[in-house]
Amino acid sequence: MPIPRESQTQELRGQPPKVGPRSVRSPLSMRPYEEEEVKALKGVIAWFRQSSRRLTAEYRRLEERVADLNGELERKNRELERSLREREAAWGYLLSVLESLKAGVLVVDQDLRPTFTNRRLRELVGEVDERRAVQLIGEKLAYRLKRGEKDFLPLECERVVHGLGTAAIPVHLIVSEVLVAAQKSVGYVLVFQDISRLKRLEAEAARARRLAALGEMAAGIAHEVRNPLGGIELCASLLKELGTGRVGQLATEILTAVQRLQTTLSHLLSFAAEPRIAAESLPVPLLLKAVEEMALPLLCRGPWRLEIAVEDNLPPLWADRELLLQALLNLVVNATEAMPQGGTVRITAQRSVLYSATGRIHREVEIKVVDEGVGIAPEDRERIFDPFFTTKRQGTGLGLALTHKIICAHHGTIEVYSEPGQGSCFTLCLPVADCGIPSLSPVVAQSERLQPDC
Repeated sequence: MPIPRESQTQELRGQPPKVGPRSVRSPLSMRPYEEEEVKALKGVIAWFRQSSRRLTAEYRRLEERVADLNGELERKNRELERSLREREAAWGYLLSVLESLKAGVLVVDQDLRPTFTNRRLRELVGEVDERRAVQLIGEKLAYRLKRGEKDFLPLECERVVHGLGTAAIPVHLIVSEVLVAAQKSVGYVLVFQDISRLKRLEAEAARARRLAALGEMAAGIAHEVRNPLGGIELCASLLKELGTGRVGQLATEILTAVQRLQTTLSHLLSFAAEPRIAAESLPVPLLLKAVEEMALPLLCRGPWRLEIAVEDNLPPLWADRELLLQALLNLVVNATEAMPQGGTVRITAQRSVLYSATGRIHREVEIKVVDEGVGIAPEDRERIFDPFFTTKRQGTGLGLALTHKIICAHHGTIEVYSEPGQGSCFTLCLPVADCGIPSLSPVVAQSERLQPDC
């Protein structure tokens, strides 16, 4: 008996043929049409086995595909983790660079809210919030930035900001826009460079120019005064020899005044003359030992002590020994005069804080002369190196001016820190012998030494 058409159609479609609910008989009692049904059943079973094999193969392929996807996912995860580590390392490196800068860095968003400050900025001005950021930027500049005006960026200018406390700090300010992908602006970066030292050096240079002009003028005046002063001294000497009584007494007073004027003129001419330096390699311990020996007679006359401390292995100075002795003795004399009731004068020598032991960044030795005296008033601090400025009754006002001139002639600097009632500290920075300063030639002949202000 042929298979019904419906069963054939189902088999062609890949579906098992339907078998009617017939009872199973013994093969001996099967009729022909029943044998056909058994064959159809066997075909269904074969189809099922074939389908099972296909399903098993497909499942294995799916397992292999899942394994491949898992491997790809693990590889992507490893790449992502490596990328994150690299980004973290790059951020850590950038953060270390920003924290190591000697300039203060402030990053703000479009609304001028701080998003980053480095250590140096916090040291200069303290913690920065939105209000403090606007103060640092400046009201007018902050207003323009908030309005989105950027045509003037990047901007460089000088400002004075208030640091921790009430100290005013001159800074060089650089303002730039922060751009990311597709030139999208996300805020601004501000760099604050402390230029206090630069301003001090500029003031030092201006003072040096002013002193040079005063020296030229003083030299002219001294020469004009010295000639008639010699005549006055001669006439007063004759009056003293010929006169008696009141005339002789007046002649003596005139001669005393002339001697004082002669001393002042000598100091004035010494200040006006450019010191010619006979430079040589000068070990710092030997220099300070000579200062101690020359200051001993002065110290013995009063209740003063001198303490000297020298850092080990200091490089020698390239300097004129006699002139530096005069400069340091002037500072010691001033220190003792600032302590009428007695006290200790301390001289220390060390490498400059900007000194590089292996490179050529800033080869200087720093010598400090510190006293425990009455200090210097703030209004006098800027004038103490000016000639003829003095707060002493019998001073000429040329001692510190001469010291300043000697240090400048050595291409060094001298600074003073003092508070009333807390003593004073004079800091001298002098170049070391291997700097090779051209103007300090060791073959220049010795000239007449500058006279200290006694």
